[in-house]
Amino acid sequence: MIDDASRPTGPEDFIAALNALYDSCNRPPYRKLAEISEHLGDLYGRRDLPSLSTTGIFDVLAGRRKRAPSSAWVASFVLCCQRRAWETGVRADDPGIASLPPWQARLRAARAASRPAPPAASPVPRTLAPPETEPVRPVRLTESQKATVAGYGPHGRALLARAAAGDADALYRVAVLLGTDPARGGESAPLLIEAAAAGHPGALDLLDASPDGLDAGHAARHAHRLGDRAGRGGTAADRRVALVYYKAAVQGGRLEAAFAITEILQHADEPPGG
Repeated sequence: MIDDASRPTGPEDFIAALNALYDSCNRPPYRKLAEISEHLGDLYGRRDLPSLSTTGIFDVLAGRRKRAPSSAWVASFVLCCQRRAWETGVRADDPGIASLPPWQARLRAARAASRPAPPAASPVPRTLAPPETEPVRPVRLTESQKATVAGYGPHGRALLARAAAGDADALYRVAVLLGTDPARGGESAPLLIEAAAAGHPGALDLLDASPDGLDAGHAARHAHRLGDRAGRGGTAADRRVALVYYKAAVQGGRLEAAFAITEILQHADEPPGG
């Protein structure tokens, strides 16, 4: 794990950290890393990550590129280094995707440090805007996954459209809805990792809580939280969205969400002005 105190402050420091990882893995040949990158889908269920090239690895580690590498490239590089180190006995185990959230946080810190400081004048008031994230890479859902999410009604179908357009928050919510099904936790993990790589705090939190595979109970906790957040909106549309997440929370074993469902349905049955 990478602790907050040791995070780098800019792209050059981040590249130095990648080199340190590479050194700690006994400097595996670039071609071996490139070969492993072709099989990340089979090894970790990450079919959305780019393959590495020997030239690309050299350019990044040598600091030949002006910008920090993409979050997807970093994920590929870290997974390949760890895998090769485990295969050759340099490391006792392969942490796999559990190591990715702190690396992505480190990358975001490096990017933030490289941005020019905003003008001191005219401070922007705080708002309740959604978390600032990068667009996610295109992620293909299976027909079964799409059917499950669409089964949650208009909100589920809207999430699918937003996720297909690269919305990290929508991808996180899709993962939460799927993850509350104990049989589908493994399907949700790759979706969460992609949302986390784009900087989504909820996805990062859920991954940290479930390093060995998405747990339905943890997903249900997030679903309950999303239901509470939607329910605070006060409109009928907000309550319908809240019902989606409360129902998912119940499926994941958070039975107290059933009381929230009952309250919403009772409110819907009340006569106007009653």
